Amino acid sequence: MDKRVGRRPGVALGIVATTWGLVVVAVVLTLAADAPFDEVPWYAERSYFVLYLLVATTTGPTSALIVKHGDHPVGRLTAVIGIGFAASAAALAWSFAAWTWPGLPGAGLAVHASAWLSAPGGFLAITVLPWLLRPDRLTPVRRALAATGVVVSAVIMLLSATSQQDGAPENPLALDDTALGPLLGHLVWPSLWVSAAVGLLAVVDVVRQWRQEPRDGARAYGVLALAVTLMFVGMAILQFWPESWWRGVAEPLGIPVVAVAQLLLCLSVVVVVLRTWDRGLDVAVPRLAVWGLLSSLVVVLYVTLVSVTSRLLPMSDDAIRTVVVAGLALVIHPLRQWLQSRVDQLVHGGAADPVKLLTQLGRQVRGGARDVLPALVETVRGGLRLGRVEVVSADEPRVVASAGPDRPGIEPDRQVTLRLVVDDRHVGDLTAQAAPGQRLEGRTVRVLTSLSDVLALGLDLTQTNLRLRAASERLGEVRHEERRMLRRELHDGMGPALAGVGLGLAAAQRRLRHDPEGASELIDRMRAELTRRTEDVRLLARSLLPAQLDDGDLGEALEVLAERFRGAGLGVRTRVEATGLDTRQQIAIYHVATEALMNTHRHARAGTVDVLVTTTPEGAVLLDVTDDGCGIAGSPRGGVGLVSMRERADELGGHVVVEPRGEAAGTRVRMVLP
Repeated sequence: MDKRVGRRPGVALGIVATTWGLVVVAVVLTLAADAPFDEVPWYAERSYFVLYLLVATTTGPTSALIVKHGDHPVGRLTAVIGIGFAASAAALAWSFAAWTWPGLPGAGLAVHASAWLSAPGGFLAITVLPWLLRPDRLTPVRRALAATGVVVSAVIMLLSATSQQDGAPENPLALDDTALGPLLGHLVWPSLWVSAAVGLLAVVDVVRQWRQEPRDGARAYGVLALAVTLMFVGMAILQFWPESWWRGVAEPLGIPVVAVAQLLLCLSVVVVVLRTWDRGLDVAVPRLAVWGLLSSLVVVLYVTLVSVTSRLLPMSDDAIRTVVVAGLALVIHPLRQWLQSRVDQLVHGGAADPVKLLTQLGRQVRGGARDVLPALVETVRGGLRLGRVEVVSADEPRVVASAGPDRPGIEPDRQVTLRLVVDDRHVGDLTAQAAPGQRLEGRTVRVLTSLSDVLALGLDLTQTNLRLRAASERLGEVRHEERRMLRRELHDGMGPALAGVGLGLAAAQRRLRHDPEGASELIDRMRAELTRRTEDVRLLARSLLPAQLDDGDLGEALEVLAERFRGAGLGVRTRVEATGLDTRQQIAIYHVATEALMNTHRHARAGTVDVLVTTTPEGAVLLDVTDDGCGIAGSPRGGVGLVSMRERADELGGHVVVEPRGEAAGTRVRMVLP
């Protein structure tokens, strides 16, 4: 197909208007002529007239659909066939009007034009159209056979146009009384047999392509093969069936078989040329196809059963018709359902059954895979033949799952966005784009809306898994940092202090006999040291990472820390104005704040302390801990607490500064994290 999709709507509309306009003219003139089929002396078969109307009304829209979607030779050929049959019916109707009202001109030309205008259509459909369905496969042999079909159809048209029908008004184009007439007469049967041979080869070729096509294409070519075969059989019945008892049984079936073949041919040609199983087509096409096929099949069954039963059973005509109608009434409903499912599968391919697609989606969800949402999105895109499907979460954690290439600036009628809701919560949005050159049909949007609940659950499941994973990772980091803090405090602080107390007690024991007063003084100092270390243990217990950090709530964690120090007599005020801090930053801020508060409590003799967490315009994170204590003189000594704070900052690429508060008394501890 040509990629210039939808650029010829005027031509397509003109084809439909021409074919259907001629059909309306034919019907109106025929009704106005008052039962002409029973009165005119020339050949005017009512069943052929109805067949011409059927072919015109179905082939015209077929051509319009193909022409609208691109420049394909089958679009032009079906236009010729449809307009030819419509003009043939209109010409026959004009001859009826001229018979009823003799003053109208052109009766002889109209009678014979009805024959030669319909002649090429029936033969082109079987000898030319099958070869042109796939221009990419048009080999020299196929080109030659298609050209032969065109030539034979033109010859048959010429023979019909130049002959005089018995009992009809004079044909102004007739050559029967000329020297060329007998010569042309000898070409009738050779032309018919050549067309039959080319048509049989076309049937064989379509069947061979059907066997080679994969999946949905094979289904479409299978229907096309059936249509071409039925067309060939119907034309053989009408043109070549020999005179015998069986001709009386088979002949009434010829036109109904051709009618069914025509409907199948139009449907399968649209599906094969446009590849609707990949591109999508409006839901009206399957409905119209089912209606036409059901009507034609009922007619075929009725004619067949009545014809066969009347010859085999000794029953009256009225009784036979009653039995046949009763039998058809029993099979119409299941026949319609069967036809609907087959036509849907033919037009829409694997996407025809939403239940099957839901089953595939349910299998993805039950699988419980970590990447369940991308799998769901890809299944929906492939099942509905869409160009792109994207699911975006409405809140954090942000989740984006997409399938298919993005095409920015796409037209509104080629894209749709649906809200994804779970338990009245807006969890995200689903955006679907049609495949290149296609529009989103109503059927696809309805199926997509039905599937949106499954995608919403998939998105909610994915977000829940991400939240659980983040909470687990944050909890692991918090516990790891807590262990590091305990190990550092016990190894660097508590361990040496207790070792010093042990040495002091040993020295006091040695001095106890010869220097009781010195031993007593040393024991008092050890008791004071144990008291301080006991207080340090209490502070260490208070500084353990609170549960609020497990949830990433730094503000609440610092408030819990402040409350612990308030119990020790230190007034602590906290304020957190920074957002979006990751787990490592929160833990570092908490630990540095804890160390600063412990130093303030031990050494500063302060009454109040302010803890403030902010961000700079450049995105850096600031922690300021200021007290109103005695302050520091010069550079602070590199004690265990200061070393711990600097190590925390260094791990994240930041730094810590301990300095006098400024004009007011006190000390400021500032940490900057990039």
